[in-house]
Amino acid sequence: MNERKQRFALDHWPVELILMIFQYLSGRDIFFSFYNTSIYLNNILKSYPKYSLNFIDITKEKFQQILSFINLNQIVSLTLSNGELTGGQFNYFLTNYSSSFHLFSNLCSLTLHSIKFTNHEYYQFIQALKQWRTLRVLHLIQISLADVDDRFTTAFNQLDQRCVVRLDHCEQLNIIPLATRLKSWRSSCLYDIDNSFYHQQWPCLRLVKLTNLWRTSINHLFDLTPDLHSLTVECEIDKHTIAPNFRLVRNLRQLIFSCQNLIFDSFVKSTGLDLLSKLNHLEIRCNATTDENILSGYHWETFLVKSYPNLRKFDFYFKYHQQRDLCLDTFRTRFWLEEKQWFVASSHCPYSHNLELFTVPRFNVTMKTSRSILDTTSLSFDYLNSNIHNLDYGSLVDKNNNDSHSELMNHRYVNVEILEFAVQNRFDNVACLVTRLNSLINLNSIKVVKFDVLRGWIVNYQQIFDLLDHMPNLTKVILDTWPKIDSWLQIKKHNSRVTYIELPSIHKVHDNRLPCGLKPIFTHLFPSIEHVYIRVHHPELCYQFDRYSLPWRRLSSLQIKYFFCSDLNEDQDEEQRYKQWKEILLEEILPQQAQRKFTYTDVDNKLCLWFGEKINIENKDRIEEMPRGKMQKKTVSCCSYRGCSLS
Repeated sequence: MNERKQRFALDHWPVELILMIFQYLSGRDIFFSFYNTSIYLNNILKSYPKYSLNFIDITKEKFQQILSFINLNQIVSLTLSNGELTGGQFNYFLTNYSSSFHLFSNLCSLTLHSIKFTNHEYYQFIQALKQWRTLRVLHLIQISLADVDDRFTTAFNQLDQRCVVRLDHCEQLNIIPLATRLKSWRSSCLYDIDNSFYHQQWPCLRLVKLTNLWRTSINHLFDLTPDLHSLTVECEIDKHTIAPNFRLVRNLRQLIFSCQNLIFDSFVKSTGLDLLSKLNHLEIRCNATTDENILSGYHWETFLVKSYPNLRKFDFYFKYHQQRDLCLDTFRTRFWLEEKQWFVASSHCPYSHNLELFTVPRFNVTMKTSRSILDTTSLSFDYLNSNIHNLDYGSLVDKNNNDSHSELMNHRYVNVEILEFAVQNRFDNVACLVTRLNSLINLNSIKVVKFDVLRGWIVNYQQIFDLLDHMPNLTKVILDTWPKIDSWLQIKKHNSRVTYIELPSIHKVHDNRLPCGLKPIFTHLFPSIEHVYIRVHHPELCYQFDRYSLPWRRLSSLQIKYFFCSDLNEDQDEEQRYKQWKEILLEEILPQQAQRKFTYTDVDNKLCLWFGEKINIENKDRIEEMPRGKMQKKTVSCCSYRGCSLS
């Protein structure tokens, strides 16, 4: 009875209070937290009018569940992706909802991620834009074109005049129609736009992030973007560069740039850097300087107080060529430590005798940098290392060698989410190892573990799994090498929290660990796997996928990265062999093994498959339903194909 009261406690809450809670949750969290808990909450979910749905890593089953339950006019923000975990999602959406585009009557924001448009998809997308007249924000991230001739011009012309566009790394798209609507632009280069960018003004452009910008183009960029608010330029400005004239963009709120051989006073005078009075975020990186003022906290304090009254965030990284002792006392004033709470550190440069001076935690992003710090104004190691999310622990050794990381033990890395280590021996006591790791990192924060079993060493895999049990939020495991089959027999307890596994590369055709060596991974060790990533280095191995014991009925995504061989004869066309294998995999092996509907993308010989509901099969030789049309070929033994290692 108490459990029942607890389960339906929210039934007595007013709708207004529950809707206030919804404001702090994503659309997916709202749905899966409250769906089917009670009729009362289901009715609220049915009527909630402001779903923001991000489908960038969702399973196909959950994707269908959400869109079949709510009304499409309840969606105000939508993110679709053909990324690694959702291959073919965009095509699936266009195919299944093309007749319902008009029902997205309140869609205000649309984000498309990692999509390579075909001509058919492009035509369908244009039809959707014609009906989405409420769209006010279109955000395109890593969009490319397969066989689209007009470089997205027609699509952009369908947008309502009030719709703004944000582009992130979409170099193939024609941005000219966006003169009055382009709001933010991130690109790897400026000169790939055929210089057409320079032929018009961009009055609405507020954010620009560019790399590989022609050094002579920066002031021309300023001329065309008079109301720019945020600028990140990753190319380095040096004495051979025309000095940027920041006087042309006095409305800048954020400025991030790199430079060489910085002489502070002359640089400020020539560029007008001190005139950007509206700045609230400044970041400077300089890989070479001999100017003493650059290393003086007093000098920076005087400049910043005078020039930037609204500055809230200031980061820098300076490399100093001359060998000298660097005292940080000038950065220990009330201005730095109390008013602004900006902290700095100094360290030795790796592989050189130079010194580094930088703000923390912004530029303390690796364990190597952290261990080389000479002095810091930060009073907390936790804060100092809070930007380090990946830790390479080296080798897990036994208790007799636990001094090997004594230098590392001086620091603690509380925000590490990815742990890498190599196993070279049995360790005597798992509890001692857990204690040692917990003094270094927070095991509760670990989400990804990558481990390598060094060849020739005797390893106890049960100990490794006992260690993984102390990481309650672990969801992904990366295996760097293939263990022996009998190694799995040591393990008595599985890990059901891991849902994603990245397998080692498959090289050898006659490796006795494959394909039967895969079965214990999914049946005994990690029974909850939903996502699998495999690298294949030999085309003949690809034909054995019908024999691999993958968890076909449970998979949400399968990624297969194919690497071309370097030892083929001149008459062998590996591109053709890859296409032949892909056809067999998609039309014959997968329908028989998975017996589920799926979509896929193929970019740079990397297949990303997204699995959905089960399909009905009348008999072993006939597939009733499959994406891309009905199959016309019968599945035959892989031994029938040329080059198969089993033939």
